[in-house]
Amino acid sequence: MVNITKPGKGTHIEHSDNVSATNNTITWDGELFKIVPKSFFAAAVDGEILQIVFCALMFAIGLCKVPSRNVRQAMISFLHALSETMFKVTGLVMNYAPIGIGFSIAATVGKNGLGVLLSLGKLVGVLYGTLAIFIIVVFVPIMLISRVPVKKFFLTTWQPFLLAFTTASSESALPKAMECLEHKMGIPKKIVGFVIPTGYSFNLDGTSLYLSLAVIYCAQATNTSLPLGKQLVIMLTLMLTTKGMAAVPRASFVVLSAALGNFNIPNDALSLVLGVDAFMDMARTGVNVMGNCLAACVIARWEGVYPPYGRWEGRWAERDPRILDNLAINGHEETGQWEELDSRNSRKLEA
Repeated sequence: MVNITKPGKGTHIEHSDNVSATNNTITWDGELFKIVPKSFFAAAVDGEILQIVFCALMFAIGLCKVPSRNVRQAMISFLHALSETMFKVTGLVMNYAPIGIGFSIAATVGKNGLGVLLSLGKLVGVLYGTLAIFIIVVFVPIMLISRVPVKKFFLTTWQPFLLAFTTASSESALPKAMECLEHKMGIPKKIVGFVIPTGYSFNLDGTSLYLSLAVIYCAQATNTSLPLGKQLVIMLTLMLTTKGMAAVPRASFVVLSAALGNFNIPNDALSLVLGVDAFMDMARTGVNVMGNCLAACVIARWEGVYPPYGRWEGRWAERDPRILDNLAINGHEETGQWEELDSRNSRKLEA
């Protein structure tokens, strides 16, 4: 879509002199060798996302092999606290981002003309169109192949999708998504509790599409040549680097900035993308939530705990987790009532 519509063409943003626009030759073996860094600190300083991901994976594997559970839990608690703290620091910085974005867009429009605003509107339209095509071409066939009820799925996921769309945060839609899948679709709680939180880190369809589109837009806006082979490498790289991304607004912007540097694309158009990032963030977050909900349905069908097309009929009627949960709750209440009655009778006999 972005290669056909070319939203960045005609913008003509002049890149700074201190930004190299020279494209190095990218090969598969070269990219594989670049994954392994000399050290973690060197990768962090240079902003090499793939190398940082590699170090994180090696650290996680080593942590899993630690025999002491207390040591593992202490390290996990420390990393979780560090992650939460850094998110708050990033949030403080992003609070001042609108001021910088406004001045940056004003300077860019004054230098390059009003045509920049037209290209940004075109960029937002291309993203929304691409995500809509992705839902029709990818999500719907998966539902049909897995025999998931299409109409019921969209009606069920509409509320968490709308919540994620309006807040631009997947985390805010997490409780509602899990509730709708369990109570309306009938997906077992153990499937929902595992697939949905895991998908929030590893199943980011909308974010991967957005980043690929934004990188190509920045290249078009700065007149940087991107052959089809290099675009495929960028797409595969972004699919990997989005894993583990925080489900908070504008978290993907950090990955986008690093990706431009890795592929020698001038980042002068980055401020323009940030100016409309809020509008694009809403759409890609909604698609992420919908993709995670679909993954839970597919896994439930795969495990044989969800009937074809969601029809809890015949032999499936007795396996409906919603009915089983109600029976368990009612049975627990009745057991509690009998136990309370027995204790009262015992006290009377003792008296």
